[in-house]
Amino acid sequence: MAGTVNSQITDAITQSGTINLALAPSFAMAMTYTTMADSIGIEMENATTTQNGMQITANAAVAQTCALIIAKGSSAA
Repeated sequence: MAGTVNSQITDAITQSGTINLALAPSFAMAMTYTTMADSIGIEMENATTTQNGMQITANAAVAQTCALIIAKGSSAA
């Protein structure tokens, strides 16, 4: 009696191992997609921040150009 195992126990262990093995690829792909979505989100945030910095630089350049035009116009008269 000590050397035998109930067949229901072995079936339950086999089924749980099979379920884990069957679900592993889908969980791996889910983690891959989640990581990719997070990376794309961070990349878009960086792009927005860069674009904002370029807009600030462009505004400063326009303001400086206007100031130079105004200064030249008043000194030419």
